[in-house]
Amino acid sequence: MRKFLPAAVMALYAITLTNAGAQEQRPAATAQQAKPLTKADKAAAVELLAQRLSANYVYADIGNKMAAAVRDHLRKGDYEKVATDAEFAELLTAHIQASNPDKHLRIRYAPSAKPDMPRPSATQAMPVGDKKSVTFGNYVNFGFEKVERLPGNIMYLKLDGFFDANLAKAAATAAMNLAANGNAMIIDLRENGGGDPRMVAFVASYLLGDKKVHLSDIYFRADNETDSFWSDPSVPGQRFGADKPVYVLTSGKTFSAAEDFTYNLQAIKRITVVGETSGGGAHPIRPFPIEPNMVAVIPVGRSINLVTKGNWEGTGVKPDVAVAADKALAKANALALRQVMPQVKNPEERKTLEKKLVELEAAL
Repeated sequence: MRKFLPAAVMALYAITLTNAGAQEQRPAATAQQAKPLTKADKAAAVELLAQRLSANYVYADIGNKMAAAVRDHLRKGDYEKVATDAEFAELLTAHIQASNPDKHLRIRYAPSAKPDMPRPSATQAMPVGDKKSVTFGNYVNFGFEKVERLPGNIMYLKLDGFFDANLAKAAATAAMNLAANGNAMIIDLRENGGGDPRMVAFVASYLLGDKKVHLSDIYFRADNETDSFWSDPSVPGQRFGADKPVYVLTSGKTFSAAEDFTYNLQAIKRITVVGETSGGGAHPIRPFPIEPNMVAVIPVGRSINLVTKGNWEGTGVKPDVAVAADKALAKANALALRQVMPQVKNPEERKTLEKKLVELEAAL
């Protein structure tokens, strides 16, 4: 399966922003893609980018700082030798990242960039992706890569992206129904680069109880509005519930909405996080066209957890059990086996599980 790259976005256009529905990926410039840029083109793009940053970046002072930086580079002639949109996008990204290292922030080469779209709310439908995005989502089962029953009735779910909830809820329900009868669950987010925060809340609902849980807020600076995300006790199918153990696997590639899922459930002590510290991207984004073939992907809000009052921006989600990413599954499997084995009464099955535990711990 195609991997979701760590520059992915949690934000409200994350999955639909790219052609294939995967996470952020800069296309290579080709003879067909490239077009000559005039001095006037560059000046206009820089000025519009500066205005977008000042008006929309999550922190006004930093937005103004980045705007001043790109204007200064233009004034110094640093863009004079750039010939194509793709090269220009790459250089602008380097300059704004040097001014403010926000992992969600970048300029993308995007042929025939779409005009501005309104920001959807926590309950409003996201824009429907283009046909290629929907086709790709179907092809990869909307991120639900695997559901497997491990010895001891431990359910393993590999989830590689939080696709648009309007499209992915049926796949999520099917996967969570398969996992619902497990004695424990391992959710693998080591390759998950993010997506739709509404999908985060939907999946989290299967791991919680009969009462709504306020999972997180997102504050949007330009609109001075806050969207709230809650669990839904009435999700379709069978829930795993609030009492059985759940382990979430993380790596340095775990990013954005995958961190949102992990951070918020960790904060309410619903899960045990096993693996590496995650990538550290907590600022939702919106795409803003700055030129016919370039889009500025700008963080426009900040996530707020109701327990910590903060988020994971720049720091990542810290695991409860730190272990190399390639050993995280074995470690979580061993921990889960130790929890479920007291429930096993059949001597032969218990013997088999004890052997499996020895194998896992030897591998660690």
